[in-house]
Amino acid sequence: MIAVKRAVISVTPDGWAARTGMVLSDLDPAPEYEMVAQASGAYGERVDDPAELPKALGRALHAVRVDRRQAVVNIVCKKP
Repeated sequence: MIAVKRAVISVTPDGWAARTGMVLSDLDPAPEYEMVAQASGAYGERVDDPAELPKALGRALHAVRVDRRQAVVNIVCKKP
């Protein structure tokens, strides 16, 4: 969601949204996208640890290629 704000401000730094502090999107706390996927019958997994990402992507690809299901990998990036 921060990416949307940064994009708007980078394109129009003197625009209305930048001047007024308009919230373009703010999902805090962020939804558990993997749970939305699971509720819809898709494969869903959340990854917090970068070391686990390759295995998670492998499981998601298996769900798509073998099980013929959609897949969502919710990759959580922490602020430095």
